[in-house]
Amino acid sequence: MFRTLNTTALWTITLAAAGILMISMGARQSIGLFLAPLNASTGLGIASISLAMAIGQFAWGAVQPIAGAVADRYGPGRVLFAGLVLLALGSAVTPFMNSTWGLVVSLGMLSAVGSGASSFSVLIGAAANRLPLESRGAASGIINAGGSFGQFIFAPVLQKLIQVVGWMGAMWALAAVTLAALPLVRVVAQP
Repeated sequence: MFRTLNTTALWTITLAAAGILMISMGARQSIGLFLAPLNASTGLGIASISLAMAIGQFAWGAVQPIAGAVADRYGPGRVLFAGLVLLALGSAVTPFMNSTWGLVVSLGMLSAVGSGASSFSVLIGAAANRLPLESRGAASGIINAGGSFGQFIFAPVLQKLIQVVGWMGAMWALAAVTLAALPLVRVVAQP
């Protein structure tokens, strides 16, 4: 299976895309860990916080085809960069939100749109453009595995961060990790 990824350059592109998806999906899938601490801190109630997260689920799915179309027109690098910045911004401003609509903006829109724009549709296309035809299948599998690995790693790490530095510190750490993925965009989306 991996024999088609036979050069360092092919592995570098594939692993960079997997790394971006690891962070994007890890951040997105672990957001539920913040429900109870957000509720305890803001007193908004489970229904209000769940509404913001539900809007985020919709926004994440709705933005992917749009992000793919924008990537086709303007290049995947810009879309991936903007997606990671929006995801980090949404995570960074969430601790400052104390209303339902504030959470809808931070978690429901910024984080979700950012995660959707730096997700499967753009990453697989960007990597496929740089890989030979025979390498694309194996690379797609590895990139998708990066998303699953992110979900596996981020949940326990964020849970521990919430316990050690509080939910706000964990949210800011999530924003910092997301910004740390920005250099990988250049690797995946070079012309």
